[in-house]
Amino acid sequence: RAEVLRLEPAAVFKAAGIAASRKAAALLADTDGAVITDTPGALSIQLPALDVPCLYIAGGGYASMVSEAPAASRAVVHLLAVLAVWRRHGREFAWPEALAATAPAAAAEDGLSGDERQFLARLRALVLEICHGGWAHVSEIMPAQLRALAMSARIESFPRLAAMLRTLAGTTDLLAKRDLGADERQAIRLAVRIYALSHALEGARGELLRDLRGAVRRSFNGGDALELLPLGAHWWELRSGARGLTMAFWDPAAQRIMQASLARRDGADRSFNRHMAWSGGALWPGAGAACTLGGGTLTLSNVRASDDHRISLSAETSASMLPPWRADDARWQAAGHDDWASLAEAIRQGAGLRGEGIDCVLLKPSRFDQPVLDEIRQVSSWTLRDVHGHPLTLRLSCDPQHHLRIDNIEGWAEQGPIIRGVLARLERDLHGSRLEPLSLVVERNGVLRAVSLDYEAPTNRASVSLLQRIARLFKSGAPETSAAPAATHSDWLEHLRLIMEDKALTGRLHMTGEDQDSLDSMHSFLRASGLDLVANALRRYLDQPGAEQAMALMYLCQACADAGDVATTFGATR
Repeated sequence: RAEVLRLEPAAVFKAAGIAASRKAAALLADTDGAVITDTPGALSIQLPALDVPCLYIAGGGYASMVSEAPAASRAVVHLLAVLAVWRRHGREFAWPEALAATAPAAAAEDGLSGDERQFLARLRALVLEICHGGWAHVSEIMPAQLRALAMSARIESFPRLAAMLRTLAGTTDLLAKRDLGADERQAIRLAVRIYALSHALEGARGELLRDLRGAVRRSFNGGDALELLPLGAHWWELRSGARGLTMAFWDPAAQRIMQASLARRDGADRSFNRHMAWSGGALWPGAGAACTLGGGTLTLSNVRASDDHRISLSAETSASMLPPWRADDARWQAAGHDDWASLAEAIRQGAGLRGEGIDCVLLKPSRFDQPVLDEIRQVSSWTLRDVHGHPLTLRLSCDPQHHLRIDNIEGWAEQGPIIRGVLARLERDLHGSRLEPLSLVVERNGVLRAVSLDYEAPTNRASVSLLQRIARLFKSGAPETSAAPAATHSDWLEHLRLIMEDKALTGRLHMTGEDQDSLDSMHSFLRASGLDLVANALRRYLDQPGAEQAMALMYLCQACADAGDVATTFGATR
């Protein structure tokens, strides 16, 4: 450690090179949270944001550093590791003057650099290799290769690709281990999106290129004080083992939802659980635990927020609590969506490779129906009505992790105070898209309060016996508001997508006689339906079956399905 602190900054930057120094300057925030450990004869530096450990060998200088980073990214990773030690101990350093002098003035206008194009080519080659071999037969080396690509994507300023590759690496790891929770089709659909994004990046310029790159998710900047209305919290767990509590807030100045997450990675902090996260300690100095924030408004000073509207749980941020908003407050009247048609348009604009995907929405129903539990489909449905009386149905699967939330929704809808707002998350899976309720904003005596459905039940709700619940299920025979019927070609597109995914699962992309007849019929129907873009992609695959043609065809089917999901979810309002 002492040896690293004695290194001369000028010599280190010279050894790393100007290109690596420029990339490291853009990723300096990734040195936050570094784990620095003294070991016999070496210093271990773990950079969680890049998911790679580095070793500084005693007596060897900067050149002696070793890591598992890809060769093309090694200089950047090693430089960031040294900078992490310097920053931790307050060692001052100055960036090389040549950094600003040689910075490309119009990189976004000129498109991608040669290194970036080489990276995208390596990425597509690996995705095609997995597709050729079949996603049901993923080898054990693929997850590590995908993680290395995710780190390279981060270094090459492709944060959106980096996040997608990390997710794909986690799913692929489960596939390689033959885990029962692995989902091959989920992996295929994510890989298809990654492949399409890499192609779109290559030809992009200017603002389009910046949008496709995405925002650096953990790069926080200081800002002015921020006044926020808490919207509640929800607990989540991922297949990778990561878990956490996410608090949502409404920012009236920017008219958007902000989020802050208290989370742990797989295997980290065994004492961290849903109850400790909810009531264990203050999120920021001056604020209470998450369980205390629902009854007021929050002001944050020296707040650090990322471009994707996430707030850092930094000790440098100070907080203070203010009285809650009233239901007639002009800021609340302007918040969220009370017209489902405008909500559908906002979600539609956020779809695609370029749009900023919508994760959570604040719904302000004028009234609502009682929740209905469908025992056959194992789904709880709750229909909200907008200012025009149009219905929008929120759904929760009856999984064990949702049981408490479903019960609390029933309680608040039956006997709770007036429900003024519902925070819902847009979930996408193999069965399409749906909105899931996370928390409520209720009014009591004219004052608004956030209710977290994973934790808070109405205190005045009488207990319901099993016989009463069964009787209520039989009485709640009112048919659920049906969505608009799907167009005929939607079934054909879904069938085509499943056929292509089956081929990607096995790696058998060649055509058999039966396949040829089936796909020829689909091609004729798509052409007759006016879906020329998909029909042309199918024809290219029929003429030359291969992974590239299959990827393009699956992406077009997937894009059409996403658009159809929006139309189906909000069809009753159109």
